[in-house]
Amino acid sequence: MMQRTAAKIIHARFSWKVIVAIVIVFIVFYIFTNDPNAVGYWRSTAGKQGYEKAYAEAMTALPPPTQTYDISTTYGTVRIYQWMNEETRSKTPAVFLPGRSSGVPMWSANLPAIALTRPVYAMDALGDAGLSQQTVPLKNGADQAAWVDQVLRVLELKSVHLIGHSFGGWAAANYASRYPERVTTLTLLEPVVTFAPFNWQVYIQTIPLSLPFLPKAWRESFLQDVGGATETDMNDPLARMIANGVESYAAKLPAPEQISNEQLKSWNMPVFVAMAGKSTLHDSTKAVAVANEHVKHVQAKLWPDASHSLPLEVASDLNKELINFLEANDQH
Repeated sequence: MMQRTAAKIIHARFSWKVIVAIVIVFIVFYIFTNDPNAVGYWRSTAGKQGYEKAYAEAMTALPPPTQTYDISTTYGTVRIYQWMNEETRSKTPAVFLPGRSSGVPMWSANLPAIALTRPVYAMDALGDAGLSQQTVPLKNGADQAAWVDQVLRVLELKSVHLIGHSFGGWAAANYASRYPERVTTLTLLEPVVTFAPFNWQVYIQTIPLSLPFLPKAWRESFLQDVGGATETDMNDPLARMIANGVESYAAKLPAPEQISNEQLKSWNMPVFVAMAGKSTLHDSTKAVAVANEHVKHVQAKLWPDASHSLPLEVASDLNKELINFLEANDQH
């Protein structure tokens, strides 16, 4: 009887979700170990063209850049845009790092307001969908910080207000931990694996996104879940751009390393943290508590009704708070 009871318990715990997850892990492992490409690449010419068309349309929601750069780094060429005017030229610049599969156009609801107050630079991440072109593998967090630093050095930006969302938030936190002397302030909007780990469900949901044969409807369902939408409006060029990026670009990036409590404690710059109460990626309430506990100079806020798409959903209020934060901590 005890053996049968134990067997039932084991069977109950070994649920179908676990079985599916194990199968997916083996499939993805097989694909990655048999994929000869060491750097990110477009799976098809049509996919690349579809992304770039949507990217160009989405960029029209931003003011025309005053300058466009393609900067060579050890790891590839980085596309970066500049917005600057004579009145704000002397201010400390803000630098934006995007979330995964999005690129510069994702900042259409935030960047224009910030650009009215100071110089702004925004870049497409290396090794991800966008107009940057990776040529050398990125092996770890040190490499991912190094290419950002090389870009800032070429632009002769000695100190910046660094702003990132999602994986871009992690990239900003990773950079600030390794090159703190270049970061005047750090703004983290729904950063992943920074103050809280991923929820376990995220691994089951995101691993299949690596599979080239995954039905498009499954990808769109995941994007809706993360973004808090009931459906994806494919007439919106930004939504279409992100969906194309997820579907058509095979990123070859190392998993982001959890930012440690020791790294959080080492930050001496002012830090602004915005977390979303309805984010499905992590425990945002816990993240705010961790930020308040370990970061010396922090403003941490939970937006209870926002999803992971927080920069778009609460843009007006968020922009006001960001402008006040940057102005209060400007270098003179």
